[in-house]
Amino acid sequence: MKIFRKKRNRWLGLGSLLGALMMLGGLYLATWTNVPVDSFNAGLQAYEAGDMKGAVKLFDQSLATYKTAAANETALHDFFYPAPDRNVAARASFQKAKALLQLKQGPAALQAFKESLMLNPGNDYNDMLLSRAQEMEAEARYTQYDLELLFKNNPAMAQQEGKGKGKGKGQPSNQQVPGTEPGNMPGKGDRNNI
Repeated sequence: MKIFRKKRNRWLGLGSLLGALMMLGGLYLATWTNVPVDSFNAGLQAYEAGDMKGAVKLFDQSLATYKTAAANETALHDFFYPAPDRNVAARASFQKAKALLQLKQGPAALQAFKESLMLNPGNDYNDMLLSRAQEMEAEARYTQYDLELLFKNNPAMAQQEGKGKGKGKGQPSNQQVPGTEPGNMPGKGDRNNI
């Protein structure tokens, strides 16, 4: 082509091509969505609406997307996109456990509580801002509290996991359901209110 014979025109064409590629890349990044966060938010909406099965499915999608992104994480990917958020995955697992409790699926809820505590054990916050670390530690305590309520309300499950003491009360009465009224204290809270 005659147009690119001059050196100035070559540089102009190369700059235009590079600019067009950067514009396309910027447009792609501007329309990119964070699937784990979007699935988590949709799951919360389904949970609030009372659709527990849909909420569990959306929380599972959020967890699966997090696990895939964490397994395939590279430095180049983190340069353009945010790193997979372990806290969102822990919160998704916690909310999944609460939804499973509403569906009366105790063993599956127990596994979801355990997964939430594995993702956010309540420590290892040395590299974070203090307020963020305190927030994550409080979320871990809420998870532990609800897990303790689950064991207290279901002594057979506690015995199966090796956390129980004796045979338990037998018939559940007006016991507090985990996740509905966690009280004002994280962790064990006031045992008389349980």
